[in-house]
Amino acid sequence: MSDLKTLTKEIQTIVGVTADGIYGNNTARAILENLDEDAPAKPDAGFPEVFKATPNVSYSTIEPEGVILHHSYGSYEGGVEWILNDDSNVSYHVLIDTDGARTVFAKDTQRAWHAGTSEFNGREGCNGFMLGLAFSGDTEERELTQDEIDSAVEFLLPRFERWGWPKDLSTVATHRQVAPSRKVDVDPRAEKAVLDALRSAL
Repeated sequence: MSDLKTLTKEIQTIVGVTADGIYGNNTARAILENLDEDAPAKPDAGFPEVFKATPNVSYSTIEPEGVILHHSYGSYEGGVEWILNDDSNVSYHVLIDTDGARTVFAKDTQRAWHAGTSEFNGREGCNGFMLGLAFSGDTEERELTQDEIDSAVEFLLPRFERWGWPKDLSTVATHRQVAPSRKVDVDPRAEKAVLDALRSAL
């Protein structure tokens, strides 16, 4: 039994979950996510990316039609911890640090909980058809670093190809755009920086 516990702890470290018992749901889900062929591939080059399965996803699947840009308000480390906490009821598909490092929390086809009550192009419930990409901190108080911008582009470019998103960027939105009465993120400077970089890359 002690060998099994040691192995479980090693696996939990690799797949990025906290201990929840030998047969815990979080461990089982994280192992399946990491074995799933549809899970986002880690880049061979570029910015570091790790996958840590969040418990805060719906069982229904989505086919993403675009992406919503967010900021997390808090630190990168705090954001990762919060999204992995099943009491938070919050998740993005990816969170990007100021140095460009990324943590992916959900597959593209999983419904993450990032937009809340929202509407885009006449459709309500953006969690059901949009990815959530967040930058750490508050973009109203600071400008994005070049590493953050480049990392976001690196993350998004393969998804334009995979999901057939229009290259006119008409399906790249912000949280303040889809929930204007509740949210202000991201700042227009951050939005412009990401859109300009995507246009150049596409």
